[in-house]
Amino acid sequence: MSARILVVIMVIFTLGVITLFIISQTTSGNIIEAPTFQILSNTLSLGSVLSAALFSFLLIRQGDITRKSNDDVNTRSEAFRSLQFVASNHTIVEFYDNMTIFRESERYIKRLKDTGDFRFYMRERGIDLEDIKEDFDKYFFLTLKIPVRVIVGQAVSAIQFRKMRMDRVEGNHTFVPCSGNFSALILYNDDEKRQEVSVNLIVNKDSEFYNEDIVNPFTKIKLNVTMHSFLGVAVTGWTELYFTNPQKLEKDGANKYKINSSQFQISGLPVLNDSVNMEI
Repeated sequence: MSARILVVIMVIFTLGVITLFIISQTTSGNIIEAPTFQILSNTLSLGSVLSAALFSFLLIRQGDITRKSNDDVNTRSEAFRSLQFVASNHTIVEFYDNMTIFRESERYIKRLKDTGDFRFYMRERGIDLEDIKEDFDKYFFLTLKIPVRVIVGQAVSAIQFRKMRMDRVEGNHTFVPCSGNFSALILYNDDEKRQEVSVNLIVNKDSEFYNEDIVNPFTKIKLNVTMHSFLGVAVTGWTELYFTNPQKLEKDGANKYKINSSQFQISGLPVLNDSVNMEI
């Protein structure tokens, strides 16, 4: 029942009570007998109580409506402030120039054996993490580096690869993180004065993914990547990088690939996110 109907009922009921009160006062001594007068008095008392109760109910209901309205306004205001913050403090990066792949340093592999910290490693899909821990000699450990720069928003604090697929003429190879708190390393190349994203890859030694004696003809890399700004705003999307002119560097045997085009497609709106776990 709406508040308007309740108000109408209360007004009618109150007018009736007032009418009964006037009648009882003007006619009680002449027409209305004592028992009837008692009934009218009781009716007046009951009517006063019910009228007061109904009025209190309407006040409470109006208070609830006002409170809900204020809560809705506050919720919308908070959502708008969060949206403004996210829109002003997100980060989108671009991968550019040359990607390089090379054998990981033995001292890092030794440290991995000692610590068991796979936070900066991705393994080829199908490889069991426990098997890697039991027999390191069955696997190749590679390092992939790609220059990165911010093209939209604030400075980047962390980059997470959710999944990575690398295509070559013979087929494709998919990599997944080795741990739930995986994050790529963001390094500063002092020689070329730029930032680079570095991630370590683990593959079987008999895999066709990489042969260090030849130039491995990768054509495309597809990354499901999340970019975090310093203020905790995360943007998730898909990046595709296309390569040309693969070559083998003589000084360290690394494979180098020229990035001739890239695409980034956002897969969701920027959000406040504190899921990056960088515990030591």
